[in-house]
Amino acid sequence: MKLTGLSFALALLSATAVVTSTIPAEARPTATRKHVAKRSLKKVVAAPKKLSDPKKIGSQARVTYSKAGEMRPTRDVTRGVQARRPEPLTAEEAAAAEIQKLLRGPFLRRGITGLFVADARTGQPLFSVNATDPVNPASNVKLISTATALELLGPDFRYPTRILGPAPVNGVIKGDVYLLGSYDPTLTTVDMHEIAATMARAGITSIEGSIAVGSDPTRDGIYRAVVPIEITAGEPGQPPTATVPANFDLVDVKVVATTHKRARKPRLTYKTEITKTEQGYPRITLTIGGVIGKGSATTYPLWTRQRTATAAYSLISALRAHSITITGEMKVTELGNFISDSVLGGALPIELGRHESRPLADIVARVNKWSVNWLADRVVMTAAALGRRQQPSMELAIEEMYSWLARHPHIAKPGTIIDTGSGLSYRTQITTQDLVSVIRAGGGYLGGTDAKLSAAWLRSLSIAGNDGTLRSRFRNTNAQGHIVGKTGTLSTVIALAGILDIDPARPLAFALVTNTDAPLSKAYVRKAHEQVIGEICKYLGKTAAPTAAAPLPALPLPGASVNDASDSEPELEETSGPDAVLDAETARSK
Repeated sequence: MKLTGLSFALALLSATAVVTSTIPAEARPTATRKHVAKRSLKKVVAAPKKLSDPKKIGSQARVTYSKAGEMRPTRDVTRGVQARRPEPLTAEEAAAAEIQKLLRGPFLRRGITGLFVADARTGQPLFSVNATDPVNPASNVKLISTATALELLGPDFRYPTRILGPAPVNGVIKGDVYLLGSYDPTLTTVDMHEIAATMARAGITSIEGSIAVGSDPTRDGIYRAVVPIEITAGEPGQPPTATVPANFDLVDVKVVATTHKRARKPRLTYKTEITKTEQGYPRITLTIGGVIGKGSATTYPLWTRQRTATAAYSLISALRAHSITITGEMKVTELGNFISDSVLGGALPIELGRHESRPLADIVARVNKWSVNWLADRVVMTAAALGRRQQPSMELAIEEMYSWLARHPHIAKPGTIIDTGSGLSYRTQITTQDLVSVIRAGGGYLGGTDAKLSAAWLRSLSIAGNDGTLRSRFRNTNAQGHIVGKTGTLSTVIALAGILDIDPARPLAFALVTNTDAPLSKAYVRKAHEQVIGEICKYLGKTAAPTAAAPLPALPLPGASVNDASDSEPELEETSGPDAVLDAETARSK
């Protein structure tokens, strides 16, 4: 029995081992953003890169199209060449000519637009312009990071969060319990209540000890750590009252604000200070100043990087809410020490409670459909970390993304620059031809890909006119319901890539990216992109087999919420608030 217990302990230690990754300095992307403490415009990595070759800009664009297996340049029909041709244009040449007109039109002529359209199954190119020139695809990078994460962990993977400790005797646990997470980026305080409810149903009534956690800053914590502070006006001239969640002892509130004699919009200030207890554990002191109007009430979301402490104290609060008493508070000890102490005490820790995240396929769908930047970065970082049993880092994530590119689309690293999992960067570079290869690989069209992985990846994309960042686009057009894709937006970037399936016998993979030197008009460029896709739809209508494809159904998106819209496109750079803090923090880790 002793050998069995020790073997279990060693296995548990091995499964949660954390070591530090070592990446060559030259492979490390540079962090260029500062922490965003106030509501302000999001900053992204590096500055927009100046466009180089003037011959590549839209006003000089020359579209090539496929004819007899060769790519041929479009005739300049805008100068009257078409009128001198006795024979009619082929469907391919007519589509290419119309696309060329759009590229030279008022909304795309000043930037560089890369376009590549190919048969998704065979890879045969159909239309191309600047397809081998690197461009910044913005959030199209999420196509790579989510495919990487799905391959590393699998679509059915769930992030577990467990409570380990001594077996209860008559409902009483004598000793500490261990909160063991797995870097779950979706963990919330609500999940702590789920764990506490499970423990209460199991008959646990008391814990004579503390909540132990590891020293890793994020493994056992709530990544989006937020504490709601309820503020209610007092009598005129008196301070308002500020209330933290019940039994949540991590935060102390100091109120120096006053209540105005009239009803008015609150003008409150907030200052956060991190202190330490005598035992060295964190405490957050929030000082509230300013003025609140008579009869007013507001809620202040206190965002903090004390993620592990937030999780531990949220669990304590949840346990007490479910009538489970606990004598201690939070303590920090490594899992190995906790298990060793338990074994030496004659008892091996057992699982007392457990929460599991939604399947990774659902989390990836939230990332791609709503273009959630912080979650995209965190998912690929944690997937890479769990796969290698290391701490999450952007360096490790980027290494895994490059490995995925080399294995599947067979894209070499030179010329391709990936420095985030979200695409929230001005340094990113990849060609539209390579983006199409990414789509074909992620969607399972290249072969050698697990069908379950590719199905989950395709389901994660937005459906035109239906959901996600494409929910309001392509409405009442032939493309509605026939595009699954990923959008991309920065101040100088508009991108769209995905699968167009109007012809069921010939689904097309496409990538369409416009880069400019100066901030572009997002609405007008998107409209021009939709017109380009419209010309491809017309081409398919002329050449498709008689059987028409049914529109893709709208897919349910478990876990999506109204808050996702604040993280996502189409106005990515204009997004501000707490998620700007998360994005800025992620950038500093690069």
